[in-house]
Amino acid sequence: MTFFAATSAGVILLFTIGLSRHDWLVEDGPVESLGAAGFAAASLLALSTAFRKSVLLTGTERRLLVGTGGLSLIVFLSEISFGARIFGIQMPPMRGGGEFDGGHDIVIVLVRHVKDAGSTGVLLAVAGAGLLLSTAVALLYLFRKRALAIVSHVLSRAFEFRLVVAVGILASAVILDLTTSHKAAVLEEVLEFSASIVLILAVSALLRPNAGARIANPTRSSGSY
Repeated sequence: MTFFAATSAGVILLFTIGLSRHDWLVEDGPVESLGAAGFAAASLLALSTAFRKSVLLTGTERRLLVGTGGLSLIVFLSEISFGARIFGIQMPPMRGGGEFDGGHDIVIVLVRHVKDAGSTGVLLAVAGAGLLLSTAVALLYLFRKRALAIVSHVLSRAFEFRLVVAVGILASAVILDLTTSHKAAVLEEVLEFSASIVLILAVSALLRPNAGARIANPTRSSGSY
């Protein structure tokens, strides 16, 4: 859990600094630009590692690396608004204001549709969320042994654990993007930048000589869940 604690401390530190340095967190500012560069680097590193024969990887790790490279590329393009401001491209307008220039805008559009539908839309959204949650709980109960094995596997391996942390950070940033609070906007930028660093560190974990070995017991070979 040392990595998780260090990541949390880093987010808190950057958030505290960001509250007093507003010029760092403006649109296309230093933090967002560094975050975009981080996602681009993570994408290139993940894809190059996935197809590098000199790195000993399992089939699952290669597939996860390809997925990580694709995710990082999508977030990178989202961070630079798919090049709209760089090349002067006019992005499609969104219903309710703004332009569709990022992956997170999908969530914003869905939320706006729910609000426009009034109480009926909110009721359907709550019912749908409840159904998905109930289904997830039921599946976890039915396959609890396999689920526990997967959790144990993730917690014992640097790459998978850091990848889960990065995805969690990105999900939190998307949720914060739905709010209009200034502090939430600052934290969102900090989280996105932190996620880019965590993704790079996740892929880097597979570049070590003991890549694929379990953290808890490095002498054991990687097994299936």
